[in-house]
Amino acid sequence: MSRATLPEVRLLLFDIDGTLLVSGGAGRAAIAEAFVAEFSLAGLDDFQVDGRTDTGIFEEALMHAGIDPTPDALARMTAAYVARLPDNIESHNGRILDGVIDLLDALEGSGAVVGLATGNVARGAEIKLRHYGLWDRFAGGGFGDVSSDRTEVLAAALEALAEEGGVDVAAATAIVIGDTPRDVSAGHAIGARVLAVATGNYDEAALRESGADFVLPDLRDTQAALDILLG
Repeated sequence: MSRATLPEVRLLLFDIDGTLLVSGGAGRAAIAEAFVAEFSLAGLDDFQVDGRTDTGIFEEALMHAGIDPTPDALARMTAAYVARLPDNIESHNGRILDGVIDLLDALEGSGAVVGLATGNVARGAEIKLRHYGLWDRFAGGGFGDVSSDRTEVLAAALEALAEEGGVDVAAATAIVIGDTPRDVSAGHAIGARVLAVATGNYDEAALRESGADFVLPDLRDTQAALDILLG
């Protein structure tokens, strides 16, 4: 059977922070420590991180400090951040968000390809998800190493999950699950529908206004989420 004639495959692209879990500020703290250690930079409190890619955050902070965000500078920053993330996760009060485990359990065996579309660099995503026992739940995806542009990260996730599902992108149905307007705009830019959950810093009204196709207060209603993701 050719790939083009395979049955429709659902590609489910989950964001991490604010959607699957909250780290209690561990990521921001690790970024701040890394900037101090590598570039003697402080004062990152005013930087918005919601819906941003790690690469985008690193680039902006370096430019703000008058440092050229060269590949070498970004590599140094990424390595320093990843090295500090485990200790910060241990010392901060994070948690898996309500309903996430039940939803992932329900998706097993559904035929959907469940993956990630996150601004976290790949190693950072793995550290966070392994800490909470979630890493092995996902069949790859797209990560913040790819680009500072979230749309490019989601496009990479779409390609990776289509490959995992053995289907051409055009023959699959993709749904992005996220918690910010950036998830919504990037999801639409790659031709996906978006389920937005108000478990981050944006309420349901703001997510509807951003154009989300579906909005839930959280993922606690497993059947409501499944109806959207598999219906």
